[in-house]
Amino acid sequence: MSEKAVKNQKARFKPNVIDFLIVVVILGAIVGIALRAGVVDKVTQGSRMESAQVSFLILDINEQSGNYFKVGDTFTSPSLDCEVGVLDSVQFMPAEAFITTPDGHLIKTYSDNHRIDVRGTMTCEGIFSDVGFLLGGNQYIAPGSTVNIQSRTIDVFMMVTDIVKSEE
Repeated sequence: MSEKAVKNQKARFKPNVIDFLIVVVILGAIVGIALRAGVVDKVTQGSRMESAQVSFLILDINEQSGNYFKVGDTFTSPSLDCEVGVLDSVQFMPAEAFITTPDGHLIKTYSDNHRIDVRGTMTCEGIFSDVGFLLGGNQYIAPGSTVNIQSRTIDVFMMVTDIVKSEE
């Protein structure tokens, strides 16, 4: 065998400890990214997702904005980074305001400058817990919480007023 052939045989790859550590670090990074993306949560919680009726109140918006609420529209939340739900019902009322008199009494008045309050319900998917509702399985909402929602045509803040399991 020639000297050149012997050198070629010696040049073959031989794994060592450094190569093993590099592979372990790469696999660890992949697992970390999968966990961060919630892949494990989505797989384990997917079977527990339930439909819920979320009632909401949107206060004091322009009267013309009411035209942008259409039953069947899908709403998302940029602040929670998830889909909120599908609009089931919507009701418009004149915007209410409360004024305190000098003697301490509250007087309820209505806006006369074309402002409205919006009440409605949405069908949402999530997980019920002891302390509230996990929207999409990972975003906590409960009655009293305020959520930024948007559809293709409008972006508003809603206050959650009630959450009940949907009857199927």
